[in-house]
Amino acid sequence: MKRNFIVLVAVVAAVALAVPAFAVDFKYGGLYRLRWQSNDNVADGNDDFDDNGNWFDQRLRMQFTFVASENLQLVTHWEADTLWGRESPGAGRHGGGDIGADATNLEMKNVYLEFNIPNTPLRTKLGVQGATFLKGWIFADDFSGAVFSTKLDPVKITFGYVAAQNTDVTTTNENVDDFFLSLDYANGPFTGSLVGFYQYAHDTNLSTYPDMSTTVIQASPTAVTDNNLFNLGLSLGYKTDMMVLGLTGIKNFGSYDLVGGGSQDYTGWMLEGTADFMWNALTFHLGAFYTSGDDDNIANFDNAKDYDAFAYARGASYYWSEILGVGLLDVNVSGSDHLNPAYQGAYRAADVPSNLWALNLGVVWQAMPETKMTLNYYYVATAEDVLANAATGETDDTIGHEVNLYISQGIVDKLNLTLVGAYLFADDAYTIFKDDDDAYELGAVLQWKF
Repeated sequence: MKRNFIVLVAVVAAVALAVPAFAVDFKYGGLYRLRWQSNDNVADGNDDFDDNGNWFDQRLRMQFTFVASENLQLVTHWEADTLWGRESPGAGRHGGGDIGADATNLEMKNVYLEFNIPNTPLRTKLGVQGATFLKGWIFADDFSGAVFSTKLDPVKITFGYVAAQNTDVTTTNENVDDFFLSLDYANGPFTGSLVGFYQYAHDTNLSTYPDMSTTVIQASPTAVTDNNLFNLGLSLGYKTDMMVLGLTGIKNFGSYDLVGGGSQDYTGWMLEGTADFMWNALTFHLGAFYTSGDDDNIANFDNAKDYDAFAYARGASYYWSEILGVGLLDVNVSGSDHLNPAYQGAYRAADVPSNLWALNLGVVWQAMPETKMTLNYYYVATAEDVLANAATGETDDTIGHEVNLYISQGIVDKLNLTLVGAYLFADDAYTIFKDDDDAYELGAVLQWKF
């Protein structure tokens, strides 16, 4: 027996020496996040309805990368979400949090091939991947498509294609195809980005946000034809040890034709400015943004007017405050991001604000190496008056005042706990009800990046 074992070991060693070494390196990493949150009036803004939420959820993200060399790698990201105690679809994506717990809730977030194209300065990504442009104001999401980039210091050029929608493979009428070009500059304390993002939505009205499908023509996906949206954005930045300054602006271009006759142009725009000043353990923040609204207080289609509200391509996502801007606790119990559109006037908040402007004052205190406190105040209003009382037809423009508090504490080995408290002092324009009631969120986030 011993002799046979020695012979087997010798054979295995000989085969190992004869076969070339496996030429792929393996890298891994990920994130685990556990959240508790409680909120009220985030979904309806009215005490007469019961929308109080109180629950735990968790997320696991795993990244596995197979590296052949600096010229070629395969990147994969996987994700599992679970809402504790709830199995039904829509809660934690595919459930798995109740008794028994098992569920098919492992999602493919990214799988793409990244490689250098021989004899060119281009590097490409092919497959399901993610991208962010202008902090999410233009785009920030995962998608299937192709991205090409090259570095010509101090400028990086990135261009690509996004397959945003293909619900019917027998026709292109309901397709949404995106193309983008980004020029990114970085030299010393100065940065800048010029981004063009073109969304060709063919003959569908399901392409922009505020979503055209929320109008009375929702049942007809062909209420518009030749739907073209082009967003041109510019951001400028300046950074030193004492301050960080930023300015971002985007202009909507393009148009769509109405099936009933006529056409409309996209004419919306947005502007954001931020300034951070560092002094010892304190960072002071000042920020503001403005997104245009419809100057006739018409949410979507109007045969006589253009589309004046700032429009987003599908996939845009800009997080700002905790309640109105879906911050760290970024979903409510109903599964939507913010106030039900049926309960609000012609504005949008969440991560795609439109017909909205906000002023933000904040301070961050790094009390100890592992302890940080953040306090933010937001004044939020609409660019154009919106319906504030459906019973009387009264309009208003003040959404309210929001206060956010975060206390972050490192625990052990990069495990971090953040306590969250947010309160919105609601004003008349928050909902279309006569009385707008305040909203709050309380929560805790335990997170480990590995």
